[in-house]
Amino acid sequence: MNTTLFLSVSIDGFIADKQGIPLFPEGAWEDWCALVNATGNVIAGRSSFEQLQGDPMGAALHPRHKIVLSTQDIDTADSGWTQAGSPAEALKILEDAGVEEAMIGGGRAIACSFMREQLVDHIVVDLQPVAFGTGVPVFGDDVEVSALKLLESQPLNEDAIRLRYQVLRHEQ
Repeated sequence: MNTTLFLSVSIDGFIADKQGIPLFPEGAWEDWCALVNATGNVIAGRSSFEQLQGDPMGAALHPRHKIVLSTQDIDTADSGWTQAGSPAEALKILEDAGVEEAMIGGGRAIACSFMREQLVDHIVVDLQPVAFGTGVPVFGDDVEVSALKLLESQPLNEDAIRLRYQVLRHEQ
């Protein structure tokens, strides 16, 4: 199974402002949802899961498989989400369901956990036309970011671009 980490990033490299709010331009959420829905799955963290519960924005996100990654017990009843306790467990759930490409999203903690365990094959970056100045960086100091190879770039609209990278492992 291929794994793709999705990141919506400001031009100064942040995934959210200093309050942790991903204030991106109109259309950014819809672009993300279209990618997730086309892939048919998403792995997100507890905070993203909680933010989407009862939020009208959550209605645009409707992949067949939705996994929330958390070591804390979460009530997923009637939510359509399945809980996994680790990145490997989340991928196993999707693999058992016959999924060919896992879509990883949902914030810095999720990105870091998958990168730390070297479980990311591709990274998709939606570069957004906004600068936060300070905020939540994509990765922290505890993640060794691999070398990347640009596979594709495409405009999303007049102001934003999507970049698709392959993660290069040391043995390549």
